[in-house]
Amino acid sequence: MDIKYFSQSWDNSKKYYTLEERFWNQRAEEFNRKDIQEKENRDFSCILDFIEVGQHPRFENVLDIGCGTGFYSMQFSKISEYVIATDISENMITYAKNNSKEKGINNIAFIKKPWSELNLEAFECKEKFDMVFACMSPAIDSYEDLIKMINYGRNLYFLSGFVERKDNLKDELSKKIFNSNGNNTHENKIYNAFNILWNMGYYPKIIYKDSSWERCKSVNELYSEFLNHFERTKVLTQEDKIIIKDYLKDKAVDGMVQEKTTAKIAWLCWKK
Repeated sequence: MDIKYFSQSWDNSKKYYTLEERFWNQRAEEFNRKDIQEKENRDFSCILDFIEVGQHPRFENVLDIGCGTGFYSMQFSKISEYVIATDISENMITYAKNNSKEKGINNIAFIKKPWSELNLEAFECKEKFDMVFACMSPAIDSYEDLIKMINYGRNLYFLSGFVERKDNLKDELSKKIFNSNGNNTHENKIYNAFNILWNMGYYPKIIYKDSSWERCKSVNELYSEFLNHFERTKVLTQEDKIIIKDYLKDKAVDGMVQEKTTAKIAWLCWKK
């Protein structure tokens, strides 16, 4: 099987960017929590070990694709001359700018733009990057996105994503809304990226991490979030919306719904 097979196999159906931004804008406050920051700070040292950059790493420049609220960008800023960080969400970028300002960090440029539409030359950045980093970022969602990621780098790359994810609420709703066993394509990204890289002559390194988490939100909060989630891949009918609302009401205890998620995550890195 060649590159063409895996590029076609990849789930590269482009979502509506306005819906994507709305979804991530809604999640920005949640992703800015202190406990998530502490976890990403712990993960960062493990990532540096994984990509084998030595005890005292130093980068000239780093590109952080899908930077979210900027935690990894801020970590890279300590060991880089400068960082360019991109995200589709205005709210994520706002949190990222505020977080870096609070810490007195001034060597990060935050850019609000979909990755597939971004032209870094428009921001007076014409050099390729020492390190191109995309951690759990939906921005890398096709063969074209991956090739663009490679083209913007000159040395080292890191990509991570779900290879399996089970959500007690979304999985059941997917069966009802899509009339199937779900709409889970999490395994496509890493599987196809690995094989594309292999066929291009790279030797990607890969490890797997198990993760789980729980959330508890009101029916209305989850209803709004789930509408945005499912509308990224389907135009919801009024019947679909009623199914979602009734399902969440049925799962609620005193107006609150508990969501449980288990996942297997892959880390992938490669060098030119």
